Amino acid sequence: MKIAEVRAEFARRAIQFHKNESLENIELWGLFLWGDVPKYIKDGRVIPNPGYTKINRTIWCRPSQKEIDTFIKPLIESLTLEELTSLAGWKINKG
Repeated sequence: MKIAEVRAEFARRAIQFHKNESLENIELWGLFLWGDVPKYIKDGRVIPNPGYTKINRTIWCRPSQKEIDTFIKPLIESLTLEELTSLAGWKINKG
């Protein structure tokens, strides 16, 4: 999974599921397969929630504060939910 898709998914979930929360208070930012994000975990851009490790295969995780400030906030401020959904790799059925 490309980092742009991961960022878009974090932003999409923030808008869709946490619209009235401040970004600092979101605990369940994203749910990913471990195999999709290990290099981003290793370099610190993605942080697994407490208790989640490689053994879980599917993990709850969050973006680092730098990712939030540099990439997630600008995505949230400039794109619609539909645009973020598309960027995150989800197919949208219209009709």
